[in-house]
Amino acid sequence: MGGSLDDLEPYDRVLVRFSGDPVQVRGYLEAKTMFGEGEKAKSIIIRYMIVNTTSSYNELLGRPIINKLGAIVSSIHMNVKYPMDEGTIGVLIVYQRAARKCYKGSLKIEGDVCR
Repeated sequence: MGGSLDDLEPYDRVLVRFSGDPVQVRGYLEAKTMFGEGEKAKSIIIRYMIVNTTSSYNELLGRPIINKLGAIVSSIHMNVKYPMDEGTIGVLIVYQRAARKCYKGSLKIEGDVCR
């Protein structure tokens, strides 16, 4: 994403894992983020919470981001579709092998197998 930890805005609330344990938040930053490529690319501003934790995932997109993008997520088809301004549909396709590896890693405590 660029930048440094000095660029982070302070965040004084506590995030909680699905397990109920707290997660240390280093801060947040807002960044223009592009989904898709070429003519099917769509950009939105996202607030990223930077946390100090181990995870198999680089980032997690929550409902507010999915809603802002106007996306439909299909876990069965492992893709995301989102409307473009001119009325066409953009598609993000997940590579199944990488997705399975991340999912299996997320089931382990030590995680971090996707990278």
